[in-house]
Amino acid sequence: MKVLITGGMGVVGSEAARKFVLEGIRPVIYARHRDESLIADIKDGIDIELGDILDLPNLLQVFRKHRITHVVHTAAFVGAVSQQNPPLSIQVNVMGTVNMLEASRLFEIKRFVYTSAKGVYGPVTGEHGHPKFKPLPEDYPKNPVRIYDSAKLMGEHTCLYYQANMAIDIAVLRFATTYAPGKTARHGDKGVTSQLIESVAAGKPFRLAAGGDKKDDHIYIKDCALGIYLACVAEHPRSRVYNIGTGVGVTLQDFARVLRRHFPQADIEIGPGFSPSNVYDISRAREELGYSPQFDLEQGIADYLQRLKRRPANTV
Repeated sequence: MKVLITGGMGVVGSEAARKFVLEGIRPVIYARHRDESLIADIKDGIDIELGDILDLPNLLQVFRKHRITHVVHTAAFVGAVSQQNPPLSIQVNVMGTVNMLEASRLFEIKRFVYTSAKGVYGPVTGEHGHPKFKPLPEDYPKNPVRIYDSAKLMGEHTCLYYQANMAIDIAVLRFATTYAPGKTARHGDKGVTSQLIESVAAGKPFRLAAGGDKKDDHIYIKDCALGIYLACVAEHPRSRVYNIGTGVGVTLQDFARVLRRHFPQADIEIGPGFSPSNVYDISRAREELGYSPQFDLEQGIADYLQRLKRRPANTV
């Protein structure tokens, strides 16, 4: 296997690269800018190619040079900058995906793994929302709100079109709400749980006016990487689209409770309140990919804290 990971220096991409290295596979990291802060520990086990996913000729050269057989496409234009610049968001997140699919078609790659997002579902209501939180299946209606999530859904449809018409073997992964070292530095206030963990670990107070009762499916980054790896190696997956989460709902108050076991003097104040959220049905991923989350909340936070101790403060 020779796997190309776009966005491989980002939060999800770097962890996927780490998983492949641990499995004895040397991945190729493709990114616009060189920032080794999240891959410093594995840089001797990877190859790095700099380039833009909008640059198809460069992509083709990379595919040819490394004889790529598998693709993990995590690169995307995210966060507030995506919201503020819809044209560029669509160009990168949709047309960039088309370029990756075209390169994959031309080189007849064996599996294309597309990382999507829970935002494609939009606000979840009824029995799948508060207060029942019936596990949310992949066929739940899609109603994305943000331009980023709309582009992700378009990316999904494009991938499935190539699956049906261009004979590319596709797996689409919709991650639950992730928490990970590096998320605060890379995504700012979008990663509330990461802010909470890192503030407490640094001995700083954490304040949030509302939302402490919101129950959501929170997945630790190592389980995201596990899902990606399994999607690459699974034999004959049938459904093509998979929820990757824990199947368990937890709240920010639950995060605070676990953190206080590590830091009894932690200064945490989180106000009450709910907002739209959901808990994933992950049975399809269990059955077809062999996926089972390895980190519950306590294990995820414990591993997160250990990694913070080993990493310079400006990279977390």
